[in-house]
Amino acid sequence: MFRKRTIPASVSIPAIFLLVGGIWVFFSDTILAQLVQDKAALTRLSIVKGWLFILLTSVMLFLLISRAMKEVSRSRDFYLKVFEDFPSPIWRAGTDGECDYFNKTWLTFTGRTLEQELGEGWAEGVHPEDLDHCLKTYRDAFASRDPFVMEYRLRSHDGEYRWITDSGRPFHDLNDRFAGYIGSCHDVTAHKQAEQSLSESEKRFRELTENTSDWIWEVDRTMRYIYVSPKITELLGYAPAEALGKTPFDFMAPDEAARLQPVFDDLVKDPRPFSAFENVNLHRDGSRVVLETSAVPVYDAEGSFSGFRGIDRDISARREAEEKITLLHDELARKAAELEEANRELESFSHTVSHDLRTPLTNISLSCQAIRELCLGNMGKQCRDLMLCICDATDRMDKIITSLLNLSHISRHELNMESVDLSEMARVIAAELQLNQLDRRAAFTIADGVTADGDATLLHVVMANLLGNAWKYTAKKESAIIEFGMLETGGIRTYFVRDNGAGFDMSQSDKLFDAFQRLHSAGEYEGHGIGLTTVKRIVQRHGGRVWAEGEVGKGATFYFTLAPEQQLSDSSAV
Repeated sequence: MFRKRTIPASVSIPAIFLLVGGIWVFFSDTILAQLVQDKAALTRLSIVKGWLFILLTSVMLFLLISRAMKEVSRSRDFYLKVFEDFPSPIWRAGTDGECDYFNKTWLTFTGRTLEQELGEGWAEGVHPEDLDHCLKTYRDAFASRDPFVMEYRLRSHDGEYRWITDSGRPFHDLNDRFAGYIGSCHDVTAHKQAEQSLSESEKRFRELTENTSDWIWEVDRTMRYIYVSPKITELLGYAPAEALGKTPFDFMAPDEAARLQPVFDDLVKDPRPFSAFENVNLHRDGSRVVLETSAVPVYDAEGSFSGFRGIDRDISARREAEEKITLLHDELARKAAELEEANRELESFSHTVSHDLRTPLTNISLSCQAIRELCLGNMGKQCRDLMLCICDATDRMDKIITSLLNLSHISRHELNMESVDLSEMARVIAAELQLNQLDRRAAFTIADGVTADGDATLLHVVMANLLGNAWKYTAKKESAIIEFGMLETGGIRTYFVRDNGAGFDMSQSDKLFDAFQRLHSAGEYEGHGIGLTTVKRIVQRHGGRVWAEGEVGKGATFYFTLAPEQQLSDSSAV
């Protein structure tokens, strides 16, 4: 809709006045001349007419000026109201740079009065760190009379400094003369905080990507790098700038690139995340680097696929370790096969020992007994002693063969794990030992409630050997003391058998558990040197260890543990 054109009052009123005045001057003299013949009277009337014209002119000028003043006043009030109620702080300064007006919004923001802000009082609210820059920008603009925009922190009514953007422009009077500056402000604290948060976020992301042990990258839809983190220098020997614009295939051997090209073409056609994708790259020096790649597709604001963003991890050491593990696994399988073959040979040997060796040994023993029975009266003392030596030797040989067979059987015996009452087992073995030698004075101290998880048959062999060993080496004591119990060593159940017998030299303790190694002669204490070896084999099969402490003439203590996880259920130790 077009607005109707109107003639301004400043034009219409003077035009009407000129028209009426012209008619009055032109016709009044003519009319008076016709009506009045007396020249003196005509002169007086002309004077009255002139004063009347002046009076009317004065009244019209007064009415015109009053109306104009009211229009100016209404216009000024309108603009002042607009400025006062404007939601942004507004200020005005004269030609001298001194501020002479601040709107209500400014005063509400700062919490100060107009008198406090006039002149350069407003500068008292500017943050000290921003004041010099603020005043310089303000004064330079006044000197050049150019518009300006500046940011600074201004103290608000609650004492908090807030970021504002201050825009000032020069204004001119009706004669186009410079009259000062008028400006408006906007609170941009939230925007500055968002910028700072974004900057800090970008800084954290940059530090993360540039200092992580992995290589972070981004490619466009043509698989060309548009971002490469500095880690590529350590991984492949290239500077980030050298990689930009290249594709992953540029860092691969031709055969590897040919293998992976169809895979990545398919990912571009059907974008989807992928992870743990292994690929072999070439370092600048020609060495092979195995990378594990993971990535996700990236989309632009319109939702169109724009590339991939991902991460590469160097797994060369892991791949090398895996290859070594594979080789070790193959070697272990070969060793296992060899061990299986050795076990079969051992079984064959055991069969030979059990039958082919034992049979002639039994024949010798039987022959010696027959000779003794048939020819005992015809033998001299020397022959009888020799015959007794042969019988004892065959008996010892038979016991050694039995011990070796038992040791071999232990290595092949399948463990049947269960809870075993070692205290009760020790009491039974002690009773058997005392029944076999009723004339021995020996005291057994056996702790109550000692249990273990293991194979009952094999643990009986351990207890029988250790208690039998203590029984044997206390034979020369008038009052033998043999003790069985359990204590805690590092939270692990440790079982022990202690005696006050012959003991041993600790410098030779490493020989105790070796087969056929004896620290005492057969003349002092009988034995075959297999018992402690058997104990060690059984304990090791249970995942434990065995050791001994002793002193010559003051007895010995044998300790053993079973599986390391057999820890005490409480803190008490027997």
